[in-house]
Amino acid sequence: MEKNKISNFLTPDISYLLGLITGRGEIQYNQDVKKIIIDFEYKSQKVTVGRSIDLDQKLHIQTSLDQVIVRLQNIGINVAKNVLENSISLVLKWDKEDIAWLFIKFLINGTRFSYHDFQVPEPIFESTEINKKEFIRGIGDVTGYVRPSNYYGFKEPYRHRVYIEITQNNWSLPPQLCRLLQSIQVPIQNINYGHPNLRDPNNNKGSRSWAKEHQMKIFAEDYQKIGFYISHKQQALNELASTNKSNFDSNIPLCDGTTQRIKTKPIHPDENDSNLPTEIRGKHFDAFKEICDCLNCYMKN
Repeated sequence: MEKNKISNFLTPDISYLLGLITGRGEIQYNQDVKKIIIDFEYKSQKVTVGRSIDLDQKLHIQTSLDQVIVRLQNIGINVAKNVLENSISLVLKWDKEDIAWLFIKFLINGTRFSYHDFQVPEPIFESTEINKKEFIRGIGDVTGYVRPSNYYGFKEPYRHRVYIEITQNNWSLPPQLCRLLQSIQVPIQNINYGHPNLRDPNNNKGSRSWAKEHQMKIFAEDYQKIGFYISHKQQALNELASTNKSNFDSNIPLCDGTTQRIKTKPIHPDENDSNLPTEIRGKHFDAFKEICDCLNCYMKN
């Protein structure tokens, strides 16, 4: 008889919630109040889908979150929606330490309290494909961007991509997400780490302009295997994936941990920046996979 594992107690609802928290959540609690706040940020009211359709981003997020709220309420979580000028938040609140709070805190917290250093909970890697997809969909709903400008190529037809944008403080999450995506046969096209060798290799911009979010780039047709619950993102995904399928008939392989082509980059004065993690501080990189290797890539460690 198989021994019970924590992954056996995961459900699609809990997995999706864990993804939301990992992507843009913050835990706040004391003796009286226990909260998890999840932010859905947006930079503009309108968003362009495909090449011509403009949608009200704020309205689509609000409407989509109504279904998420019902879903969380059905598993016994007290959740409300807080609408501000440039963001919408889900506020999960507990008055006492019930089993849901303890389970979520155990899986997501440890000594971590915000998306700036949350990691993929280990049981997610051991869980079902459905739970893995729900976790990634939670990440994508709060950090994913599907824009016509996120293309690959130097001339038309361009190949459109989904960007998963991870806060620059969190260096552990991109290689972990790559491992999770590869486990369900979704390849990463590129990880543009917030590192000087990748973001400003010739030191043209200065002023630590490279210290921005990490961008995980996935071709739209590959990301369709996961999708979004946020409606305008799903609409954009379908349109851009359809465009890719009409112009390209080959798929990129899963990463095997090796770099096929490396363009040598010059030494950058910020390679020893004090805000870089110790694993990569003081090192030079010519390709993103070299950074992955230092950040415990599962293909090499």
